[in-house]
Amino acid sequence: MHYKKIAVEGYKKFSNIDGNQYIAGDYALEIILRIITDFKIKKVLEVGLGIGSISDTILRHSKENNVSISYFGTEENDFCLKALPQNVVDYNRIALHKTISDIPKTEKFNFIIIDGSDDALNNVKELLNSNAIMFIEGGRQSQIDIIKQIYPKALVAEVVSMRRPPSYGPFHQKWTGSGSLIFCEPTPSQKLYWFKEKVQSYFKRRIRKYFSRYI
Repeated sequence: MHYKKIAVEGYKKFSNIDGNQYIAGDYALEIILRIITDFKIKKVLEVGLGIGSISDTILRHSKENNVSISYFGTEENDFCLKALPQNVVDYNRIALHKTISDIPKTEKFNFIIIDGSDDALNNVKELLNSNAIMFIEGGRQSQIDIIKQIYPKALVAEVVSMRRPPSYGPFHQKWTGSGSLIFCEPTPSQKLYWFKEKVQSYFKRRIRKYFSRYI
C-alpha cells in the first residue's frame, strides 16, 4: 500500500481516539513514511511515543509492504503507557524505554523522530549512526537548537504542506501541521534532498501566505 494512503488512514484512526489532541498530523505521518521509504530506513527511534499514532502507522507500513523495521520508543507518561498497547496493533514490536538515557549505547539508529520532550536529548548523539536523519514533529525550535549545538554542521529544512486540515481530525488551523527535517552529518545526496525540501517549502510558504487572505 502506498505510504500516502497509510498516513491518511493512520491519522483517521487516531483522530477518533482519546488523547487525539497530541497526535501527529496526516502530513507529518506522510513525511515520516516518505523518509523511511526514500532512505530505506531499517531502524527507528521515536522520542515520545504518545498514544501511538506514529508508531502504529510506521509498523503498519512495515507490515503491509514487507519491510523489516526495528522500532524503539521512549515514553514515561502514565496515560500514554496505558494507551499504547490498546492503540498500536503491533505494540509487541516496540522496544519501549522510559527515556533516551535508558536505551543501551550499543543501539545505533538511522532515523530519530522527536514527538515529545526528553531531558536527555543532549545525549542523543551516542545513539546515532553517522549521517543519521531526524524529524521533529511540529518543528519545536528549542529542540532544533539542541540538535544544532550537538551537530553544528547539521542542515535543517522545514517541511510544510498545502493542505487544509481534514474535517474529521482534531485540528482546525488554516493549514496542516509542519515539521523539521534534520540531516545531522549530511552526505552529498542528503544535501541535495535538503536543498529540494528548502526550495519547495519556500514556495509553499509564499503560496500559503497569498491564499491565507481568502481563508
